[in-house]
Amino acid sequence: MTDLRDDVPLNCLTLPGSHDTCAYTVDDALARTQRASLAVQLARGVRVLDIRCRHEDDVFHINHQRIALGLRFDEVIATCAAFFVRHPGECIVMSVKDECGDRDCTRSFAQTFASYVARYSAHVRWYLGESIPRLGDVRGAIVLLRRFASVSPVGIDLTAWPDNATFEIDTAGAWFAIQDEYRVPVEASIDYKFQRIDALLERTERIGDVRWVINFCSGTGMGANPFRVACGGERANQRGINVRLAERLAARPGACGTMMIDFCEYADWALVRALVARNL
Repeated sequence: MTDLRDDVPLNCLTLPGSHDTCAYTVDDALARTQRASLAVQLARGVRVLDIRCRHEDDVFHINHQRIALGLRFDEVIATCAAFFVRHPGECIVMSVKDECGDRDCTRSFAQTFASYVARYSAHVRWYLGESIPRLGDVRGAIVLLRRFASVSPVGIDLTAWPDNATFEIDTAGAWFAIQDEYRVPVEASIDYKFQRIDALLERTERIGDVRWVINFCSGTGMGANPFRVACGGERANQRGINVRLAERLAARPGACGTMMIDFCEYADWALVRALVARNL
């Protein structure tokens, strides 16, 4: 992002993102979605993070659904802060989701989030506005996509997010088109998942200047774990989403919006590199 124009809104950029960003710490085949650490993901070009928190004892623990990942929100913020020291011209977009509800807490999720913002204010800047910012206004900052309840406005509000759907969210300051159809029950369903990705990709050229398009390439099911969906199934002819999408991008010019990927490092980060190149 460092060499890109200041006046471009974030929704007009092609941004690689990682689905369940921190699910690289577990070996569970149904839970693991990445192999590279957060620091490596940022270094290799990932700019949209999917951070899911378990709110317990007034602390954010990083989870994938009910599975604890052994990290805390402090570590996520520290990694982002260290990245900005080296690359102040970049920005990070972070979706923060209330993954599990409150447990043994004395305050709300939103209040605990505010405490993190205040605690680390000397180390990292947040963009907590309700509208989609321009890149020049958020260099060196984390842009919040809010997936938790809050009494007062904070960040871009995506709390109206339905389950397993393609949908639009319109708020006062931001319009979104999102595909998050994650249920892929068996490997044969990978074809349908790719169709849903491609359908929103086709719309992106028409709507990407007014809507922030977020296209989840991830999927999972008891018969098709995240690695098989992303990187290929057990059958020789069952290609994964990452290979299919890289081929699709090679044949399609133009912006792609934000694309949330599982196993970003697959094939030497080929998909991430292809998405970053769209902004050059």
